[in-house]
Amino acid sequence: MEEKNLDAFVIPTADPHQSEYPPHCFARREFITGFTGSAGTAVVTKKNACLWTDGRYFLQAADELGPEWTLQKAGLPKTPKMSDWLKDNLEQGMRVGLDPFVHAANEVKELNSTLSKGGLELVLEPDNPVDEAWVDRPAFPTADVRIHPETWAGSPVPEKLKMVREEMDKHGGEALLVSKLDDVAWLLNLRGGDIESNPVFVAYAIVEKDSVRLFVDGSKITDVVATHLAPNNVHIYRYDQVVEGVKEVVKSGKKVMFDPVGTSVALEQAAKAGSFVEAPSPFDLGKAIKNDRELEGMKEAHLRDGAALAKFWSWMDVLTKNGETVDEYVAGGELANFRAEQVGFIEPSFPSIVGEGPHGAVIHYRASKQSARDIKAGSILLVDSGGQYDCGTTDVTRVYMFGGDEYKPTDFQKEVYTRVLKGHIALDQTIWPENTPGHVLDAYARRPLWEIGLNYMHGTGHGVGAALNVHEGPHSISPRYTNQVALQEGMICSNEPAFYEDGSFGVRIENLLYVTPKETKHNFNDVKYLGFEKLTYVPIQQKMVNIDLLTDDEIEWLNTYHQEVWEKISPRLTDEPVALDWLFEHTQPISRGDSGEENTASASGVRVGAPSAAEAVASTTNPNERALAHLFLASDELPLCRRTPFGGAIYAFAGAGTLMAAR
Repeated sequence: MEEKNLDAFVIPTADPHQSEYPPHCFARREFITGFTGSAGTAVVTKKNACLWTDGRYFLQAADELGPEWTLQKAGLPKTPKMSDWLKDNLEQGMRVGLDPFVHAANEVKELNSTLSKGGLELVLEPDNPVDEAWVDRPAFPTADVRIHPETWAGSPVPEKLKMVREEMDKHGGEALLVSKLDDVAWLLNLRGGDIESNPVFVAYAIVEKDSVRLFVDGSKITDVVATHLAPNNVHIYRYDQVVEGVKEVVKSGKKVMFDPVGTSVALEQAAKAGSFVEAPSPFDLGKAIKNDRELEGMKEAHLRDGAALAKFWSWMDVLTKNGETVDEYVAGGELANFRAEQVGFIEPSFPSIVGEGPHGAVIHYRASKQSARDIKAGSILLVDSGGQYDCGTTDVTRVYMFGGDEYKPTDFQKEVYTRVLKGHIALDQTIWPENTPGHVLDAYARRPLWEIGLNYMHGTGHGVGAALNVHEGPHSISPRYTNQVALQEGMICSNEPAFYEDGSFGVRIENLLYVTPKETKHNFNDVKYLGFEKLTYVPIQQKMVNIDLLTDDEIEWLNTYHQEVWEKISPRLTDEPVALDWLFEHTQPISRGDSGEENTASASGVRVGAPSAAEAVASTTNPNERALAHLFLASDELPLCRRTPFGGAIYAFAGAGTLMAAR
């Protein structure tokens, strides 16, 4: 900074593509601060070092930052914005530097407006001073690019290019700059492995009227991928030629179109050397509104994921009931292993959050070998995790208390868990008129907590990509009323209300939902009404529920959900008797008489009071079920016959609980 005559330097999380999770070689903010969270901006001056991050990371940042750093808790009333802090803490005439390749054009415009009011000079410094200190900087990623098949993509590349070029025509653009990595991947039906948990590859694209320039490390483009790209007139250029490429387009006289939200100020300056137009990204809604094939892929991914999670939770359940312990780090590894058994699994969709007790209150906690706490009977464990499959992306959070009936949550733990569940149900059941932005729905999820003066410091819902990034815009469900993007049919959104008791435990219940039309009794002003359908099918632990706080409708919702979980996931566990038995026990219906306690089971695994095999035969009207049940009853080797509590399949078990037959 001294050599460059800078009084302050701003270091964001973002890479040149405005990625939430940058490749390791671009993780400058993490390197300089030691803070590993996915959101934050660092500022270094000659006297101070500050980090701004949001409520998801307050505890984590406080733990990871060294004593030389000051944590600025963004979003709190007394915390100044980063730009205001610079204006108020630097003297007139001082110079604030930033790397033009890692700051978006609109961000720099807003920052410069504030700094100029304080008489400060904003300096664009392409030679990032962090790089000079980063002697062991990781190498540029080199993972091969792969084709994302139309089976799951739904739309072929020519169709997507046609849509993009139509949007260009609307704004008079003749060449479109594409900077965001998931935009490039979505447009060309390609995926990569350059960023952990994000199936993208480091590249830029320029879409012209009859061709596409792709700026990428050519060694990643296999012959198969090259053959895939050729019919669409896609030409490969070196990654570091992108600025030169923009200048060539400008020199040709074409009007360059770009989105200032996702385009770096470095590329903006190159584009503004000629004719240009700023316009919203044509990719945001294209990615967010899933087509039928993308939705089918997401549904399939969640069914695979549900089976993997049933195996994980049942493994944890058996282990802890046997008096054994496992730490958070090992449990996270086993969770990845269970997912890896599923067909089409590629990698986790983000680093798993496996937090026991107080670590569950660290919103984006990541266990290490050194930090991992033991999980045992009596533990309350929060697990937020997801998978990247060939067909789709998952993200799910559940909280379970382990151990038998002698281990019980406190009244407070049950109350906040139940209120989080009530908020989850309220959002799941909400129906709204079209053109409604997500922030309007946020209060439905928070109200049960608000009623007792509690809240959580993060949004309620985020978009999710289809076999793409687990966090995807432009829509969201949060208190941020500035996001006016309407929830539209085909969008996917998480539903994850929560509560965190610092130093004690955390509760978050998360499903993914997709937006679909809803039939209503009336149709005021011919407006279409929308609602949600579920993608996630994983049991919600009833042991943590205070049933007295639930309405009859909420009890019915929970029972119906568990019926659906059983019907959709159990057929995928026919060769997994332990997981199947766990799934059965955790999808039993509850009623007022249960008083919120977990359903009890006999030693054989059949719920106490469940119908006998003979009663199951008598109660079913399905001739195939009756024949199968009679067969089981007649067999000496199949003494135990179980019928699901919802009138579905009949399962026969040998004495040790081994699955012998299933329908």
